[in-house]
Amino acid sequence: MSKIGRFVAKVRRTLDPLQGLDEQKWLQSVEAHAPAAIGVVEPTWRGVYSSMAHLFPVCLGVLDGVTKRSAAKIADLIAESGVERVVFAEFPKTYIHLLDALERTGRKIEAYTIWYNAFMMLNDRHWERFCTIRQLAEEGRLRKIGFAKSGMAEVLEGLGVPSQFVLHAIDKTPHEASVPMPGGPHLGVAAVNLAIWRKLPFAMLAATTEIPGAVVHVAGANRLVEQFSRGLNIDARIQRQPVPQVDMPRHLSSMHLNLYVTLSECCPMLPLESLAEGAPCLLGPNSHLFEDSTYLRSRLVVDYPERNEVIADAIRQALEERDDIIEAYRRWAPTNWLRSQESVAELLDVPGVAMPLRIAA
Repeated sequence: MSKIGRFVAKVRRTLDPLQGLDEQKWLQSVEAHAPAAIGVVEPTWRGVYSSMAHLFPVCLGVLDGVTKRSAAKIADLIAESGVERVVFAEFPKTYIHLLDALERTGRKIEAYTIWYNAFMMLNDRHWERFCTIRQLAEEGRLRKIGFAKSGMAEVLEGLGVPSQFVLHAIDKTPHEASVPMPGGPHLGVAAVNLAIWRKLPFAMLAATTEIPGAVVHVAGANRLVEQFSRGLNIDARIQRQPVPQVDMPRHLSSMHLNLYVTLSECCPMLPLESLAEGAPCLLGPNSHLFEDSTYLRSRLVVDYPERNEVIADAIRQALEERDDIIEAYRRWAPTNWLRSQESVAELLDVPGVAMPLRIAA
């Protein structure tokens, strides 16, 4: 994006952080669900937004461009909804204005946050935000910090900061394995971020050269990915833009297998989204996912994300056992969903409410 484009985007975030939200419809949604808490999340952070939308039945998308003036309007909207708890996702820098405004509404609205970065992913910008939420929690302005990465809450608890691990899940499970596109096998590489070395796709792409007939579908790519794929004679369908979020279920289910073998994650949502649609997805050994299922861990978690030959072996095995993997996921998902809900209730110090797990068509 050019400097002018970035400036225009910043102006738009500042002028309308709610992106033209229909406030009456949103208030009606809050009334219909009567949630224990609403999630407040930066809508352009796709993985984080997906996670929050599954944890909380009602979310409010707020761009990281909140000013003191817009914060007052957003706080009034939240106060009007009658909710008693607000959970901020990641706490973008300008959200401090919203927290200030909520405290000025005169209503008792407890604030929490969920942190989605691992220690490995910290940089100067993340560290600054991390220090901010820690200070806010120590001051009591944030009641508790939830962590999507297992093990981090214990570190902060040891420092006297109210913290808790929040287990993430998808409120949906497949009826059976999906029916992929004819031909292939079709392999999806649906999340590529070349600006983050922990999410580079090249080992995954190289692994596909060992799979006879493989057709690789890459979204969010750039010129280097295109050159790499051509250089290795990969039969690749490449697009520069990410798959729109609304189209992700159909896209994921159309693949024989999706690949998300990265080097650092808290709780990667894309593998869960793929499995929920009936398509297995390989992932890296960097989260707690499937630690409680020997079979799923052995079939989906690649222990060496930088070794293309190990990824290739995992692809072959997952393709051979595709139906068995989905059936094992169907058995695993309900317990994980229930545990996730219990962790959210514990974060909020409210009684747990068992929401039903949807069965995909």
